[in-house]
Amino acid sequence: MKFFLTWTAFLFVLSCAGSSTESPEDRIQRLGGELRCPVCRGVPISESPATLANEMMDILKNQVAEGKSDEEILNFFEERYGEWVLLQPKPQGMNLAVWILPALALVGGAVFIILRIKRERE
Repeated sequence: MKFFLTWTAFLFVLSCAGSSTESPEDRIQRLGGELRCPVCRGVPISESPATLANEMMDILKNQVAEGKSDEEILNFFEERYGEWVLLQPKPQGMNLAVWILPALALVGGAVFIILRIKRERE
């Protein structure tokens, strides 16, 4: 159990440690990867060859150059195209299940494995 908690804490710290020296081009590519192309459907605008996706990337570049935050940029596109444009749903309302269910399944599986190991040792 101690190993599991230590490993979980390590993964949490690792996931929180981000690169604070992200270049504007890297930021543009990352944000472009979070926005869905309205033409190609399942493809991020950073990978889409569609004209509309290229126009969205140009808007994204301009907003990054203006110094807008990631949240402001994503909110702009969400207001313009709807929440559907976000490839990663916001953790609120019914979308909360998309965020919580995998974590619950992971924790439930870990508890099941730990209990199973304890029973086999007895």
